[in-house]
Amino acid sequence: MQNAGAFMLVLEHIPYSLAGAITSALNIPTIGIGAGPHCDGQVLVINDALGLGNYWPPFSKQYAHVSQTIVKVAKQFSSEVQSLAFPNNIIQLNGTEKN
Repeated sequence: MQNAGAFMLVLEHIPYSLAGAITSALNIPTIGIGAGPHCDGQVLVINDALGLGNYWPPFSKQYAHVSQTIVKVAKQFSSEVQSLAFPNNIIQLNGTEKN
């Protein structure tokens, strides 16, 4: 691929030792996604990092579980709408505001 003109190569979910051997053999940078520390760079899909969803590849890392927060916020908002707390619990315009 390098000889065909590739300017970089993404290595995904391969053994670390293989990624290291490929990186050593090439003059172009390698970017790893679950391919270990011997690549020239790393990528992590933002949905995986944020913990969006309920399944993540085994080679990804979740720094948070935002899905749980989104569900919690949606349930709270729905509850406040049903009880009429929202929009009564926000600052209301009274029509006398000046620009």
